[in-house]
Amino acid sequence: MRASPETGLSLLETVMAQALTLLVLGGLFGLASSAGSLNRWLPETANVQQRLRHAFDRLHTDLLAAGQGPVLVSAGPLVRFLPPVVPYRLGLRADVGEHRRPRPDAVTTITVSRTAGSETTILSPLAGPAPTVQLAPGPGCAPPACGYGARDLVLVFDEAEAWELFRVTGAGAMTLTLERVHPTATGFSSGAVIAPVELHHYYADAERSQLRHYDGWQGDFPLVDDLADLAFRFFGETAGGLAVCPGAAPLTGGGPLVEIGLVELADGPWCGPAGLPFDGDLLRIRAIAVNLRVQSAVEELRGADPRLFTRPGPAPGGSRLVPDHAVSFTVAPPNLALGRSP
Repeated sequence: MRASPETGLSLLETVMAQALTLLVLGGLFGLASSAGSLNRWLPETANVQQRLRHAFDRLHTDLLAAGQGPVLVSAGPLVRFLPPVVPYRLGLRADVGEHRRPRPDAVTTITVSRTAGSETTILSPLAGPAPTVQLAPGPGCAPPACGYGARDLVLVFDEAEAWELFRVTGAGAMTLTLERVHPTATGFSSGAVIAPVELHHYYADAERSQLRHYDGWQGDFPLVDDLADLAFRFFGETAGGLAVCPGAAPLTGGGPLVEIGLVELADGPWCGPAGLPFDGDLLRIRAIAVNLRVQSAVEELRGADPRLFTRPGPAPGGSRLVPDHAVSFTVAPPNLALGRSP
């Protein structure tokens, strides 16, 4: 039988078929590569945005609440007695002389808690490194121990502008055993106010590229990884040549707020009890500006443009890069704006 001349493919047809096959496969591989790049880029972009949002929420919430004071006993903002916002660490892990070394990338806030024990006064003097005090019963303060429990952080202060932070180590029938947070010897007489507080210290850990949170005692944890930048600036009333320690002449009000440099917050006048001094200019603070920036954790998704990347990566230019995400905001805590009584 003779083979038909139309049976099979010619060499030209075979080559063309192979070329078309390679063209189609190349397109499919290109689409697969693009999809793979997209699968890395989209989740990492969302991750950076989420970390920035989380850091913003925590900082904004705690800065806004700074200075909230008691409402049942000696009602009013804490700024009457102490600085609720400081640019350095307070708490058990604070180094000696922290108050003389303000940092542009750190802030501590103090606020009376509305969810822990009840504010009241003490019925017995407070002295020594581990005092036991008797609590006065009152509105919201009932046995046992007015709702306080072990590990609570409390603030004790009086009208003489003495104050200190303590940790509750034991609670009895309307008594508390306390431990000093700072190495001070400040004593308090019967009638001093005791109130539950929250201490929030936020700071940049440059070595680990983290935004970290410290609670004033032992809890020091990372809040956000791959932090690229953190900076705080402080604004307040002009000093007007007047002393700014509690009990001195009141600050002049009115007019726009001015920036208070870190140098002004560490050069005196020094106020507060011995062992826990603070610069009187801290009481002038009425607003805090924050610059916050986070970066991608994937170095291959960071490029070389210094305008977009604080820490450049090896990636060439293109649309599949994840630039740093940043936010700048200003918080004016209402309990700082109230000022203090003359």
